[in-house]
Amino acid sequence: MGWHVREVIDEDQRERRIRHVTRCLSCTLTCVHCGLPTRFSLPPGHPGLGVVEHLPGVTTPGLPDLALLHRFCRDNLTTETGVALRRAYLGLATELFEAGRRIRCHQRRSHQRLGVHPPRPGHLEVYRKRWRVAKMRYACKACRYYTGSH
Repeated sequence: MGWHVREVIDEDQRERRIRHVTRCLSCTLTCVHCGLPTRFSLPPGHPGLGVVEHLPGVTTPGLPDLALLHRFCRDNLTTETGVALRRAYLGLATELFEAGRRIRCHQRRSHQRLGVHPPRPGHLEVYRKRWRVAKMRYACKACRYYTGSH
């Protein structure tokens, strides 16, 4: 049996938390594709810029067929990948943007592999291990970047 210790919050901290939750849009407005908070105070070409898009079948209370997405997620809508992979792609795109590089058409295949080289014959397990590490690295990078905004 474990004991749970509740954190004691003074009145000032409580008021700051309430103010944060009720006024901070980045905490409540998340991308419908990857689930991470969107940002609106970013440069126009940034992959994490929030955009509103008309998506048939998406039901948002009060806004039929409208969805909030990151610019990158809007341009790369996929349904077959999991949330971790979607976040990994966003993390890689954000890292490239922050470094001043863009993903060009001939780099899309490398982007889909998250920078992991194709497997050599007989080394499939090494490739799978590197793939999982790269996927989690970029997914964690995206989570830290977009949720640590305030």
